[in-house]
Amino acid sequence: MKLYFLNSAVITAEGVYEYKILNNVTELQQAFRKLLPQADEVISRVGYKSTIQHIKQILNISLPLSREKLVMEQGDVALVIRLKYRVQDPKQKGELTPSAGDWEYGILRKR
Repeated sequence: MKLYFLNSAVITAEGVYEYKILNNVTELQQAFRKLLPQADEVISRVGYKSTIQHIKQILNISLPLSREKLVMEQGDVALVIRLKYRVQDPKQKGELTPSAGDWEYGILRKR
């Protein structure tokens, strides 16, 4: 199983997916601790510096910025760390410093 980190719940390949919104950062931390030992590989598909910084702060893991294409295979899981809102001015993408309450967390699974 590959464990992906995403900044949005993206479906890029045909298949059956399940998405669950987590209630808070504690649930994300618990999911991460449970999934990490099962992962053959941890892959970042996070394209924003502010999201990478937030992940480091809450999960104590350093990930590279990556805008490579995502192709999940059956059994793969992604932790989704995204802003609850769309940035109004596209020039501000990646430049914001969101507060703790601005984030939404989820788990995307390919069945």
